[in-house]
Amino acid sequence: MDADLYSHLRKGGLVLTVNNRLARQLREDYDQRRADEKAGVWLRPQVFSLAAWSESRIRSLREGPEILSQAQSLRIWGEIIEADQVRHALLQLHQTARRAFQAHQLLVRYGFNFDTEEAGPDSRAFLRWRSRWQRQAAEKNWMDAAVLIRRVAGALAEKRCAAPGRVLLAGFDHMVPDVALLVDVLRGLHCEVHEWNPAPANAGKRSSFAAADPQAEVCHCARWVRRIRESEPQARIGIVVPRLEDYRRHFATVFQDELDPAGVLQGVETHTAFNISLAGSVGDEGPVRAALRLLQTGRRLTTDDLGWLLRSPYVGRHRRDASRRARLDKALRESGVPEWTLAALRRFAVRFSGDQEKQPFDAQSILAMLAARDRSRSSQLPGDWAESFVKDLREMGWPGDRGLSSREYQAAESWHRLLADLASLDRVSQPMQRREAVAALTRLAADTEFQPESQGGEIQVLGLLEAGGMSFDHLWVAGLHDGALPQAPQPNPFIPLAVQQRAGMERADAVRERLFAERVANRLFHAAPEVVLSWPRLVDGIVQRPSPLLPALDADGMVLADPASPAMAIHSAGRRLETLADCRAPALNLKKTFAGGTGLLKDQALCPFRAFAHYRLHARRLESPEIGLDNLCRGSLVHYALEFFWKKVETQSALRTLSRDERENAVRQAVASSLDRFEREKRRDLPAGQKAIERRRLTGLLTSWLEFEAERPPFVVQSLEKSLKVAVGRLTIRTRIDRIDLLEDGSLAILDYKTGRCDPAQWFDERLTEPQLPVYCLSGPSDRIGAVMFAQVRSRLRECGFRGVTRSDEPWPGQGGGTTGKVLEAHGWQSFDAIIDHWRAALERLGNAFAAGDAEVDPVSPEAACRYCDLAPLCRIHEAGTTLHLPEAST
Repeated sequence: MDADLYSHLRKGGLVLTVNNRLARQLREDYDQRRADEKAGVWLRPQVFSLAAWSESRIRSLREGPEILSQAQSLRIWGEIIEADQVRHALLQLHQTARRAFQAHQLLVRYGFNFDTEEAGPDSRAFLRWRSRWQRQAAEKNWMDAAVLIRRVAGALAEKRCAAPGRVLLAGFDHMVPDVALLVDVLRGLHCEVHEWNPAPANAGKRSSFAAADPQAEVCHCARWVRRIRESEPQARIGIVVPRLEDYRRHFATVFQDELDPAGVLQGVETHTAFNISLAGSVGDEGPVRAALRLLQTGRRLTTDDLGWLLRSPYVGRHRRDASRRARLDKALRESGVPEWTLAALRRFAVRFSGDQEKQPFDAQSILAMLAARDRSRSSQLPGDWAESFVKDLREMGWPGDRGLSSREYQAAESWHRLLADLASLDRVSQPMQRREAVAALTRLAADTEFQPESQGGEIQVLGLLEAGGMSFDHLWVAGLHDGALPQAPQPNPFIPLAVQQRAGMERADAVRERLFAERVANRLFHAAPEVVLSWPRLVDGIVQRPSPLLPALDADGMVLADPASPAMAIHSAGRRLETLADCRAPALNLKKTFAGGTGLLKDQALCPFRAFAHYRLHARRLESPEIGLDNLCRGSLVHYALEFFWKKVETQSALRTLSRDERENAVRQAVASSLDRFEREKRRDLPAGQKAIERRRLTGLLTSWLEFEAERPPFVVQSLEKSLKVAVGRLTIRTRIDRIDLLEDGSLAILDYKTGRCDPAQWFDERLTEPQLPVYCLSGPSDRIGAVMFAQVRSRLRECGFRGVTRSDEPWPGQGGGTTGKVLEAHGWQSFDAIIDHWRAALERLGNAFAAGDAEVDPVSPEAACRYCDLAPLCRIHEAGTTLHLPEAST
C-alpha cells in the first residue's frame, strides 16, 4: 500500500473501489501495515465498493423506495416477460429476463433511452417490458440496484445526506456516466475526488512465453509460481487471464497438483495455496446439488435417478446402510424396469429387504417420505415453500450422516442462504406451485457464485476486471491471444446497436473494446517488478496469434521449479517395477454341482479370466435397464411361446392336421400364456400398448416359424426345457435343453432356439464358444443323436431356419450350404461320431481348466471375447496393447 493511500486512510478518509475484491484487499493491506507498526487497536478503514457504499447511503436515509435484490428484480422481469409471451414467444424465459434486465441497467447507468422508431422487434418488446416494470416500480415504491448511484448523487445534491471531505476512487479503468455524475456532484459540494491506482512498478523484468496450449501454459505458470514461493514465501503473486472462464478448469487441477501435491496424494480436502476469483456455481456443489435433486424428484423415477438416490452420501444414513443400498440398486437394475412409480418402488424395497433386518432400512423411509410429501396443486408463497423444503430435506436425512468437509459445510451454509433468497421473493411474487418454487430455487443456485474460504491470499488468479487497482510482487498474464485481448464486442441484443455506440456502452463495438484493452494492458503490464506475458499457440486445435497489444519481449530467462505433480513424479522416478503374473486361482474342491451352467464353459472358452471373474468372484457390471424390452426379454418370450405351443400340439403330424384357424388359435393361446408367464416370473406388468405390440410380434414370428417346422422330416417332441446334470471333465454342471425331438428313424434331434444370429462353425473350433448343445451330447449314448441344431427364429424369413449338423445327409429347412459332409471334409473327420468326440475332448479341457483355477487373461479373439465384455476395467486388457477392430454395423 503506497504512502498516499495509507495516509488518507489513517486520517479516516473514504476509499471507494470498483469491486468488492479490491476493497477487501485494501482493507487487509491496511490492517497488515498497522499490525507491522505494532499498533494495539485501530479503526476499521473506510474502504467500500462503490455499490456497497451507495446502497448504505440510500438505506441510511430511511426514506424512499425499497431496494430490490437482483433475485427479486429478475423474478419481476420474468413474470412481465412470461405474461407477454403471447405477443413475443420465447424459448428461454430466464435467460431472456436476465439479458433484458441487463439492458435496463445499462440504460439507467449510461443515462440513455430510445424510442420505437429506431427499435427492431426485440427492442420494441423490451420497451414494452421496461414500461411495465417502471409502472410496477412506481406503484409499489420499488427500485433496483442500477439506480443507486444516481439516487445517491441526487440525495447529495439536495443535501439530504452529507458529502465526505475527500474521496479516492480506486481501480476504475472506465468511468461509467452515473459514476461521473456522482463525481461531479461531489466536487460541486467542495469534496476532493481523486482517482487512485497503484503506481507503475519500477522497471523490472518483463518476458513473454508462447505455450503449446492452455494446459501447457498453466503448467509452466504453476512451476514459475512454485519457484517464487520457494525463495520468497511472502511474495504477492498474481495471475491474470482475460478469459478466465476458459482457463478455470486448468488452474483448478494443475495448480492443485503443483502447489498442493500432498493433498492430491492424500485424497482429502486441504487448504489450497491459491485463490481463483472466478467462482463456480453453488448449484454444482455436492450438498446443494443433492438437495435440489431430492426436491426435483417426481412421482416417477428412472433407474439412474434411483441409483443416484441410493449412492448419494448426502441422503439419509448412507454410512450405516451403504451396503444394503448398493444391493437394492443392483436388484433394481436387474429387474429390467427402466422407470418406477414411488408406490411400486416402495413395494419392491419392502420385498427386497424382507424380514431379515431388524434395523429399519433407511431407503424405505426415504421413499415413503417422497411418496407422502405434499404434491398437491395448491399454491403457496415462496417463503412457505422454503419452510416446506427445509422440512422435506430434514426428513430425508440431508446432508447425510457423515461429517462434512470444510468445503461441503460452506456449501450447506450457502444452501440456507439460498432458501432465504427464495423467501425474499414473497415481496414481489404471487403464490406459486411446488414445481415453480423448485425451478426458482434451482435458478437461484445456478446464479449464485460459490467461493469457498481459502488460505491462498498470496496467490490470486484473477480476471481482467477483478485485477483492477491491484498490485503484485510478481505477475503472470496468461491467455493473451488475439481473440482474448481485446475481446470481441458483445452488444446487448435488446438495445439498438447505434444507441449503444452513441452512449459508449461496454462491449458495444470493436473501437471501444480496443481502447479499453489498451488501458488495461498498460496498467497490467507494469503492475509488478516481474511480469510474464504468455499465450497459447493452439486452443481446441485452432492456431492462435499473440494479442496485438503484446509488446516485443525476450522469451529467455524464465526459471521454473521442477515438476511436483504426483503423477509426473511417479512417472519420472522411472524405476523398474517387479512384475508378477498371477494367472491361477486355487483349484476347486468339487464334491457337488457347480452353479453356472453352460454359461461358465462359454466364458472359459472366450477367456479364462472372464469365467473366473464371473463365476468365482461374481464380478459383473450393473445392469442398465432399457426402455421397453431388451433382446434377452424378447428371446425369452419366444422360448416361452414355443414351449406352450408344443406342449399342446406335440407332433409334426398334429401340426400338419391343424386347420388355418386352429393353428392361429393355438398360436394366440401360446403367445398369451408366454406373456402371462413373463409378467409373473419377472414381477413386471407390461403396459397395454407394449403388450399389444409384443403379442403381434410373437404371433407373426411363430406363424412364420411353424411353416419351417412343417417342412422338416417327421418328428415327435419328446421333451421341452429338459434339465439335466452333466459331468464335463472334473466339473459337474446343470444345463437345460430347449427341446429334444424324436425323429422317424428313432434318433434324437437336439434343438436350441436362437432369436439372434448364430454360427455353428464355432462348434468346430479348438475352444467351444457355443457349448450348450455339445454339452448335452455328453449326457447319453452318442449313437442315439441324429441331429444337433440351432433353430434360428427370426422376423425375416430368409434368416430363419435350422443351422447345425446331422447324422444323415437329409437337409433340413433353411440349413444352407453348411452340410455335415462339408464339415467332416474340412476337418478331416470320418463320421458324425468324430464331431461328438471333438466336443467331448474340447469340453473336458474347458471343465478341467476351470476346476484347476485357470484364470489367465487370454481372449480367444479380441472381437469375440472383448467386444461386449464387462470386465475390461478389471482385467485391463487394453493395457496389453490389444486393439479391438470392431466390424461395421450391418444395415
